Amino acid sequence: MRKRIDDNVYNIGSNIRTARMRADLTQEEMSERIGVTPQYLSDLERGLVGTSIPTLIKICTDLNISADFILFGSSREISQANSTLIEKIQRLPKHKAEMAERILNLFMEAMDMNPDQRTK
Repeated sequence: MRKRIDDNVYNIGSNIRTARMRADLTQEEMSERIGVTPQYLSDLERGLVGTSIPTLIKICTDLNISADFILFGSSREISQANSTLIEKIQRLPKHKAEMAERILNLFMEAMDMNPDQRTK
């Protein structure tokens, strides 16, 4: 049995697995989408192997998540409250995350409206 490389690689793999499962994808589906073998993705998720930057970019793009989420488990550049909200949205399946984004955009547009412009 192979040993995992180190805790950082293990955490990255665990974050990839979490994001993949939240996107409701099997390892086979995701590996096909990002151009790797299912065995490699399995090893990556278990922290047995590292990944290249191009593969990391493919993973982030395919799962619609930030590299911060994969590398650190959250986005370190934003407040904790924003981070929590973003992480909740990132955990949603892709179609539900897109729906949440549309709702938030509509809400933000409504917040910017002049009270005289609102319909009663």
